[in-house]
Amino acid sequence: MSFSVEVFDDAGYPAAAAAAVMAALPERGSVGLTGGTTAERVYPHLAGEPDVWSNIEVLFSDERCVPPDHDESNFKMAARLLLDPAGIRIVHRMPGEDPPREGAKRYHHEIAPVVERGIDLLLLGMGADAHIGAMFPHSPALGETEKLCAAVSRPDGMRGLTLTPPAVLSARKILLVVTGESKAETVKRVIRGDEPPSACPVRLLADHPDATFLLDASAASAL
Repeated sequence: MSFSVEVFDDAGYPAAAAAAVMAALPERGSVGLTGGTTAERVYPHLAGEPDVWSNIEVLFSDERCVPPDHDESNFKMAARLLLDPAGIRIVHRMPGEDPPREGAKRYHHEIAPVVERGIDLLLLGMGADAHIGAMFPHSPALGETEKLCAAVSRPDGMRGLTLTPPAVLSARKILLVVTGESKAETVKRVIRGDEPPSACPVRLLADHPDATFLLDASAASAL
């Protein structure tokens, strides 16, 4: 298998397309949310669809090891842009305020039933270094085969929590929303290259049966 790719002329369209897919989830499905600029673009499109979320379980791909009210918290951003406006009630928040290893263990047990059923949709961004979640190049988390959540060290010097390959690959559908010329060479590297996930983490998804890049024209310009 290989990645599917959809390219949009307008930088806002990939986020809108991702939101449209998410809005068509099964009535009692599950969604994995991400942080960063991807989330900031996508979540406002979804906040006006409260009926969609009434029975959806939400979990997170990654989190910084900070309290939930911290400005660097992915949960805080998601709560402001989506969870609170849409009245989403079933939320599995990564416990960033816990000691990292304890938080990872706690989250593993909390999301195990969701992962066992299969996450219906996982939304991800991609860094210029090809990281997904908080699995950065050469992260030990990329080799995890049993734990669903791992404590990691981030390049910015912070500690973090991330879903691991077993959790990520349980997703039935994965959307990677990537925009901007600064990501163009990385997109090319991922889609046309054959590097191992240890060096290029998003390549972890190369054999997934339903992983789709949603790109704007700038991000796709090197293809």
